[in-house]
Amino acid sequence: MNRLPSRATPSRGFTLTELAVVLVVVALVLGGLLSPLATQMDVRMTAETRKDLADIREALLGFAVINGRFPCPAAATTASGVAGAGLEAAHDAGGNCPNASGVVPWVTLGVPETDAWGQRYTYRVTPAFAQRVSPPRSAAFDLGTAGTLDVRSATVGGTMVAGGLPVVVVSHGANGRGGYNRAGVQLPNGEVVDEIDNQLTNAGTAMANAVFVSRARNPDSGFDDEVGWVPRAILVSRMIGVGKLP
Repeated sequence: MNRLPSRATPSRGFTLTELAVVLVVVALVLGGLLSPLATQMDVRMTAETRKDLADIREALLGFAVINGRFPCPAAATTASGVAGAGLEAAHDAGGNCPNASGVVPWVTLGVPETDAWGQRYTYRVTPAFAQRVSPPRSAAFDLGTAGTLDVRSATVGGTMVAGGLPVVVVSHGANGRGGYNRAGVQLPNGEVVDEIDNQLTNAGTAMANAVFVSRARNPDSGFDDEVGWVPRAILVSRMIGVGKLP
């Protein structure tokens, strides 16, 4: 006797509710994985930028030892690859920099053009320390001239972190606000007053004042700048060490 073929039991698919639950679980798992990854990336990029700032400081000190002055700022609005990009600006007939503010002259110094987030480093120099001079050095190095730049922990009511500085260098952090990119274009203004205090004005040739803000990074507050500088004491010590100062 031949048996009739058994009818296959239809497989039961997922309901919309079950699919929704699965998608929620997957989203939670991915979110839990991506958050630590983003934190790790931020830590790595911050460390890379701080290393750049340390290298820039050494390059500035080396330039000062060789030339007896600091370099003029490079033009912030010149796009990468265009003639003159990354070179220190030419001095005027009186031996002065055309502007005390701009971006780090990365070609002149042989340092990275941008921070880890792709924005150029803002650079401000005390004019007396960047005057073109005959060897061996600017008079400011000899006369004990103090720099005109200060770094505080906040724009309003902040404590002094470092004062009388010849030069200050700023990375505008992960949000890049106030910084210039490789195309020579400035990103939107900073989100908070401390960040605004660190950015360039007047098409990248000036700054609001001579006070910069360096404090613990707090991206949640909108402030994520990294600030470096050359203390005058280190400059003098380096010059003495190579016999350029008595």
